[in-house]
Amino acid sequence: MSWKLGLVSFGSLGVPIVNNWAIGLPIASADPGNGFMRIQDVSVAVAVGLMLALPVELFARAHHRRQLRVHEGEMRVLLEENRKMRAQILREAEQRRVEWLTGLESSRAARKEKYSPSIAEIDKSTPVKFEDIVRRLMERDGLKAQVIGGRGDQAVDVLAIDAADRAIAVQCKHTTRDRKVDSKVLYQINGTAQAVYEASESIVVTNGSFTRDATDWGAKHGIRLIDRDTLARWSTDGDHLYQVIDLELPV
Repeated sequence: MSWKLGLVSFGSLGVPIVNNWAIGLPIASADPGNGFMRIQDVSVAVAVGLMLALPVELFARAHHRRQLRVHEGEMRVLLEENRKMRAQILREAEQRRVEWLTGLESSRAARKEKYSPSIAEIDKSTPVKFEDIVRRLMERDGLKAQVIGGRGDQAVDVLAIDAADRAIAVQCKHTTRDRKVDSKVLYQINGTAQAVYEASESIVVTNGSFTRDATDWGAKHGIRLIDRDTLARWSTDGDHLYQVIDLELPV
């Protein structure tokens, strides 16, 4: 406000000052005379200017506050509508999830009939055969899968694409002695799954188990782990892949 009042004061003084200067008279004088600007006139001009500026400034500020309240009200309405919309989206997503899981549960018998090797069969398989078992299980669950394993696979043995067109990279670790898979395997797939195969999900599956360090590291970095018990649910019991490792559903 101060700079506005300063401009008003300058303008109030400016007109008479410029007028006297233009006709060659002194800018101001204490004595009245022809064309002279009295100091009293200067004071009156400043006072009038301030009196005119003050209500204008007060009106402008009141108008600004009203506009601000209107905008704040509109913002509150938009935020509330956004909150309701998000809540509705979450409800619909949860409903679709429940319907999807219900469908998976009802189709369990068909999956078991289609392909459900036992853990004993898996234990007797070779590492190469184990990769094919994982591929077939993923195809049984509706994913498109292929075996990548071999020299140059860059830590990915099976690559799958789900219904949402997401790539899922899988590293398979077969053991005949119930050996534990350590975190080094997780380091490898974490470094290549996304960079090389553009995979959005990484999985390490074994018919054995994982060390505590591997379990902790996988949880921290989003690597999904399928150990012996989880593999039994997936293969023998007919659970769907999305159920055993709680993947985000492609709906």
